[in-house]
Order: sequence, then C-alpha cells, then structure tokens
Amino acid sequence: MNNHRTEIYMLSGFLGSGKSTLLRQLLQKEQEIGRNVAVLMNELGEKSIDSAVIPANTPLKELLNGCICCTIQGQLSQQLDHLLKENELDAIYVEVTGAAHPVDVIEACTHPFIADKLNIKAVITLVDAKQWNDKKGSIKVKKLMKEQVKYADIVVLNKIDKVSTSEQKAVNQTLKEINPKASIFHCAYANISLSELFSKTNHSSLPSAERKAHAVEDLHLHSLTLPLPQPVSRLKFSQWIKKIEGNVFRMKGFVIFTSGPEMFLFNYSHGGLTFEKYQQDRDIDPLLVIIGEDLDENKIKGGLQKL
Repeated sequence: MNNHRTEIYMLSGFLGSGKSTLLRQLLQKEQEIGRNVAVLMNELGEKSIDSAVIPANTPLKELLNGCICCTIQGQLSQQLDHLLKENELDAIYVEVTGAAHPVDVIEACTHPFIADKLNIKAVITLVDAKQWNDKKGSIKVKKLMKEQVKYADIVVLNKIDKVSTSEQKAVNQTLKEINPKASIFHCAYANISLSELFSKTNHSSLPSAERKAHAVEDLHLHSLTLPLPQPVSRLKFSQWIKKIEGNVFRMKGFVIFTSGPEMFLFNYSHGGLTFEKYQQDRDIDPLLVIIGEDLDENKIKGGLQKL
C-alpha cells in the first residue's frame, strides 16, 4: 500500500495582495531543492493571467470564470485528483482567487476521493498592508479579508513599504487579534525567508465550516475579460486605468505598446501599476481582466476603444 501523501499549500488573500509573486518564489525554491510540484490556479476571469508566469515544465491545472467556494468547488477536487494521477508529486500549490474563502478550499481538498492522498500543510494568507490600513471596500469585502486571516496558518503582511512604521504595527496588532495562533511575516514585494516560511508550515486541524459570504454574488464582485487587439500608448493606457469608475480591486493582463513589439505583463491593485516584459513561453493574446465592485462594462469598453 502506498502511504505517500502529497503536500498541499494554499495561497489565500484578497485581490492584489501578492499571491502570484510569492508563488513564483516558492516554485523557484522548490526547483532548487529538487521537489516535484504542481500548481492549481483559480481565477474569476474567463482567461488566465497569473498562470503565464508559471514555469512551462510545472504541471498546471486552471479553474476559470468562477470561484472555488461556489460554482466550481467540485471541479477543484477533480482537478486535484487529475494532478495526482498524472504526476508523482511532492506538493501542490493551490492559488485561489482573492474572492475565495479558505474553508471552502480546505473542504474541497478533503473530498473522500482524495483526502487520503493529500496532506494540508498550510493555509498562507497574504495581506496588503496599505489596503488593510485604508479600510476601503464594502462591509462584506472587509469581512472576507478578516475571514481569510482568521483561518490562516501563516499570515504574510505584504507591501509594508507602502505604510508608515506605526501603521504597520497597528495592522500587525489587528492581525494578531483576529488570529493569535498564526505566524506573521512582514515583507515588501512578497520577499520573505522561504526557509523560515517552510519551517512554519504545519497545518493540523480543519476549521469548523461556518457559513461564509458568497464571493461573487454577495460581494458583488464583477469580472470583465476584454481583448486588447491593437497596440496602445503606454501613457494613455496608464492614465485610463486610474480613471476607471467603480471600485477596482485588481486589474491584470498582457499588453503591447505602440513603442515596440514586446509584450508586457501588467498588474494594477490599490493605486499601484507595474509593467514587466513577458518572455513568451506560452501562446498568449493581449487582453486584460478587471475585478471589482460597481463596474460599468459599457463605459470601460468605450474608454478602452478610445485608446
């Protein structure tokens, strides 16, 4: 009888908190130590953006256009099962949409068909220090962010370079009050000591299944996936993003600028916009995904066409 159980590491945290950045570092560390790992990614959009940064030789499954806690929870168990059957794995990293509740993911990972094959090592929740301190978003969004912290084994307080020392301490104190048992790491750009992080991964108990807010309908989160068929001006594109009406939690995608043929991966969250050249090892079409509340799709499409 094979007693091998594949480790599960779940990356949680609200939209734009830095999950994909941390995941890239974790995968690099795993590659260095020679472990066989896979990734399962869940995004609200119709097209995946974050998966493009996963190394091409890493087994990958994607759950798109839905949230694990509701519309596609059953698919998560199936995809995990497929990964286990298709690969000899030491670990699977599950990066879920920022609108997901950790308990729902844990429940899916303990489906009877796969429970004896998996060992949930840690729920790692990332918190954007500036976003938390600004206290923006609806009541239900704030509640979800607290729930993501409440059920974490490890909390990564990210983007501390965006807040003052006193603000950082205040957020840290709040996190401790919400979850006194979690280990808390402070960092910028999700840059933490991975060896120290791994030493803290010891998930031991399944939290009680309380009723959670439905991530899409109750939170009124909207996800728009729009093509970018033509190159655009970098300046006009940047200005347009910051003028979008509504509460934009996250925007990401691939864009080609009029200044040259290179494709860029862009990320926008909480007022911060970054671009990085994308080395194409996957066939990707230029597009953008917007996730937020109170978004006017017609206005957004109209503004995009004017670029």
